[in-house]
Amino acid sequence: MNNQIKSWFLMLSSREKTLVSVATVAVILMLFWLLILNPILSKHEKLSKLTADKQTELRIMQRQSVLVKQLQQQSRGLTSKKIRGNPQQLIEQALQTWRLKSALQRMQSQGAKKISLSLKNADADKVMRFIADLESKYGLSSINMVIAKSNKVGRVNVRLTLEKT
Repeated sequence: MNNQIKSWFLMLSSREKTLVSVATVAVILMLFWLLILNPILSKHEKLSKLTADKQTELRIMQRQSVLVKQLQQQSRGLTSKKIRGNPQQLIEQALQTWRLKSALQRMQSQGAKKISLSLKNADADKVMRFIADLESKYGLSSINMVIAKSNKVGRVNVRLTLEKT
């Protein structure tokens, strides 16, 4: 096969030999571009864009991290202002504040720091504010909570276990 190609090439005129040689080099260069160089450059461009996007995300996250640290420091200052006292009395006070005393079914102490309570047919909005108040003002964290809808619209049944932090 090689001999046939060689003999064919030698039989060509000098002008045809030049044309075939230039075409061969052009085809080799084009194949090199299409099969090797272009995919590498394309991948490089995609990775560069991805890197730039990730750097932008990193800068955003770093700024947010600073904000989170500031908020944590502010919240530490607020925790010292929390109302102290007997957890049951604090819950009673919060129930009165949010007018949920009538919804209270049961309140039971589970040791010095834990209390479980049940509310029935309580106003859902007031319950959410009540729970937020317990945590922010009174330092009581919810460690277990079950909220189920009641038969009445806008009302819920709640079982809640709180712990003094």
